[in-house]
Amino acid sequence: MVVVRVTVEGVGDLEARPGATLARILAAAGAPAAVWCGARRLDPDHPAGVHPLLEGALLTAGPGGESAPPPGPALTCVAGPDAGGLLALPTATTTLGRAGPHAIADPLLSRAHLRLDPRGRVRDAGSRNGTLLVRAGRARRLGRRWVALEHGDRLHAGGSVLAWSTDDPHDHPGSRPTDLVADLPAVPRTGQLTGRLPALAASLGAGVTLAVALGRWWLALVALAPLLATAALPRGRRHRPAPPPSGLDGLAGLEHPIAIVGPGGAEVARALALATGRASHACPETWTRWLDESDDRGIPAVTVVPVGGAPPTGARTVLRTDDRTVIRAGRSVPWTPALVSPGRADLAARRIAGARSPGLPRQIAWADLPHGETAGTGRGAARAMTVPLGFSDQGPVTLDLDRDGPHVLVAGTTGAGKSALLETLVGALAAAHGPADATVALLDFKGGAGLAACARLPHVAGLLTDLDGGQWRRALLGLRHELEGRKRALAGAGHSGWHAWEAAGAPPRLVVVVDEFQELAAREPAFLPELTRLAAQGRSLGMHLILATQRPAGAVTPAIRANVATVIALRCASDAESRDLVGDAAAAALPADCPGRAIAVAPGWRRTFQAALPLATPTPAAVRLDGEPPAAAPLTTLAREDGTRATPLWLPPLPSTVDPGPGAIGLADLTASRERRAVSWDRAAGPCVVVGPRGPERARALRAVLAATPGAWMLPEDPREAARTAHLALEARPPALVVDDAAVACERLDAAGLGPGEATLEALSRTVPVALVAGPGWSPRWAARAGLVVLLAGLDATEAILWGAPPELAATPAGPGAAVARLETGWAELRLTDPAPVAPPSPCRPLVVHGPLGPEAIGVAGDRARPAILDADRVTVVGDPSPERDHAAAVLGAAGARVECAVSPLGHAGLLAIVGPTPRRLRAWGIDVEPGLADPRPVAGRILLARDGRASLVQLRPDVSSRSRIARITGTHATAPRTPSPTAAHPSSGMPSITEAPTAA
Repeated sequence: MVVVRVTVEGVGDLEARPGATLARILAAAGAPAAVWCGARRLDPDHPAGVHPLLEGALLTAGPGGESAPPPGPALTCVAGPDAGGLLALPTATTTLGRAGPHAIADPLLSRAHLRLDPRGRVRDAGSRNGTLLVRAGRARRLGRRWVALEHGDRLHAGGSVLAWSTDDPHDHPGSRPTDLVADLPAVPRTGQLTGRLPALAASLGAGVTLAVALGRWWLALVALAPLLATAALPRGRRHRPAPPPSGLDGLAGLEHPIAIVGPGGAEVARALALATGRASHACPETWTRWLDESDDRGIPAVTVVPVGGAPPTGARTVLRTDDRTVIRAGRSVPWTPALVSPGRADLAARRIAGARSPGLPRQIAWADLPHGETAGTGRGAARAMTVPLGFSDQGPVTLDLDRDGPHVLVAGTTGAGKSALLETLVGALAAAHGPADATVALLDFKGGAGLAACARLPHVAGLLTDLDGGQWRRALLGLRHELEGRKRALAGAGHSGWHAWEAAGAPPRLVVVVDEFQELAAREPAFLPELTRLAAQGRSLGMHLILATQRPAGAVTPAIRANVATVIALRCASDAESRDLVGDAAAAALPADCPGRAIAVAPGWRRTFQAALPLATPTPAAVRLDGEPPAAAPLTTLAREDGTRATPLWLPPLPSTVDPGPGAIGLADLTASRERRAVSWDRAAGPCVVVGPRGPERARALRAVLAATPGAWMLPEDPREAARTAHLALEARPPALVVDDAAVACERLDAAGLGPGEATLEALSRTVPVALVAGPGWSPRWAARAGLVVLLAGLDATEAILWGAPPELAATPAGPGAAVARLETGWAELRLTDPAPVAPPSPCRPLVVHGPLGPEAIGVAGDRARPAILDADRVTVVGDPSPERDHAAAVLGAAGARVECAVSPLGHAGLLAIVGPTPRRLRAWGIDVEPGLADPRPVAGRILLARDGRASLVQLRPDVSSRSRIARITGTHATAPRTPSPTAAHPSSGMPSITEAPTAA
């Protein structure tokens, strides 16, 4: 659908569809009076595309200069101070000169210099310096007699040169390159012929003598040949050697770079642009939009040297306007400069544009393309995967994913129109097929902006952008499982290939579209093997790849390129990239100001075309280029719906807040089955191990485990209390024992005298369900016996792999509650719940004296930290002399006991009060107590009361208080029952009694 670009005076450029009437064009421009095109007034129904309303036509309110190429003979000024002007064959005899309606701005012309009649005859009008006609390498002066002009004749008048064209209506300046230094044939004059006669006579005599001597008379004819040739030469005295090419005639085919030296450099630069038909950076004027784009790359092709300056040393050709010469390769030849004014240049450029074969439209809507009905309305139906993409000089361009595919590479630099082309492709597929026939997966690495309009289509089975963080892993797994699932389904169906399977009811086609593929390859290299597999196996599975990239070299692997049958190259950044894509540099020469211009290379065909914009509204008959584009509906509004939606290849990202239900620690995303499931810890299957860096996410995981395991104990931070809790758990068998910061907890257990802490936890986990929350340094060997492994976000990928996580899930993206977990079915992404903090039951309370005690209590004792009342008459306080031993003796003495102090318990019987009972000290004295009844380090006011194999740890009151009477100790608490039972009150004090645990002294 070629459009015609015209200009309305006072308004600007418009694009008109071929056949659009002048009335509709002027209505779009808002200029109803601009009905003139050159010297011709047009009817309102004159159609665009018919002379003179061609590309580049200038519409004015009155007669003006000729902006359309002449339909017949015409004179064009190709050299002189008014180069670029044109006069079509007049309908009446016309006078040309310095004055009159067809004045030429050349001071060397006479006011009336020559005359041209409607038959194409010319004669001199009595000019002061005459007119020279140059034809076929010979020149002659014109007189008062009419001479019929022939195509290619040149008229030299004053300082100007006029070119006559008749047999080629599309002839324009510069269409016939001429070599400036070509030798022109010289026409011998009569005097020259007379001078040659003696030599010719001598040659004839020698030939005759030789013929007589040898008896071969034909040799005389050889001698006569020069004489005969000389006699055949024209004899007219008016003929003379033609001057070398002048003006525009001598500018085509010059070697670049070119330097223009002397006054009038800008005018010559315009002439050079017109002669070559190509814009130049040396002539940055608006009229050059009608010429081909400049090919200046790196070094400017044309340089205008300021007056008085020297040409650049790198210039291969120098045009000098001061001495009217052209210097090339060290040779200088005369040249009549062509000085072109802006007005003449504009009209001449428009005539060049109108004379060119119809070009491609700069823009075209998808709705402008012809597209018929496409078969395919559900499972088992034939699906013609053809997509109208644009328009070429041979008509519409249609891509067939079966014939031209199955995979397509789209390449082009920034702003070349890749995203619009992809949107057209996806929208056209959706317009031709319902979701039961064709689905798409969109991988948009342009922030989601490139394919945003397609994201809401019911055909979309997955959308991934570079803003989705680590969600690329979900897409990777989704594509992997789709590929494997289709392979299994095809094998199970027993069909030989895709088309047989499709006819029998195959799944819908899947088109995977990747925008900015090089970004995906650089940021997520794990994706490349999966796409390579899809490229190699997709043809037989109904899967297609559409890869769009700015830099195909290095990003698209050879394995993928080997399976790509069709390449669509938009404008490329370099010749090398273009050659890599289409075999030559054509893609690098595509116009930068025309997004969507592309070259498609497919098996059996190649087209240069304009890609259609994804618009469902046809282009208006005429539209202004400087105005707001008319409102148009997006192509996605034409999407065909069949009441279904594409089955998601992967689910959307897990929400930051989940509520999987009671007993669950989080919600898992099972990519293989495309479902989500609550994750609980099966305590019978082994320990639960949560690994991650220290921070709020680890605390969240700890809360999730505690909330999902009601009644679970928490290992205290205090070393003695941790050891005591671990020991009590062996008998009490709580639902679980939760350990925070396992490495630090092991150090505490080790310090409490239980031996290696990790070995203690391992032994404990064989009896009691253990949940560990650990840092990255925790031993991965726990994974082998764990029932549930949870790796929190932020864990290093190498560390995650050591724990068994697959590479695609190893680097979990950060996020609230984000993790991966090893379930019984494999690894999956996990979102942890975020419950309120839970206060777990504590079997071992800290021994701390809170507030005042009764006068009979010596402190607090036992696992429940209850008030302790001494029930003994004699006590031996064991310890080195120190204030601590003195304080213990004072408190016990105030309780009514007779106190004896000793350095060692050896030799002493009865009730012992050991000051600072550390495991090391007790072992040294041979005293063995249950875990947690000794502090790793001495604690102020802490004593161990031991008697008859029973022991109790007591935290003495800080003050010394007398009592009214003596109470009896009924025992020291050693073991808490599974469900603590109420204790009997002391008969006299009302305080609870304390049960002792047995011990071996």
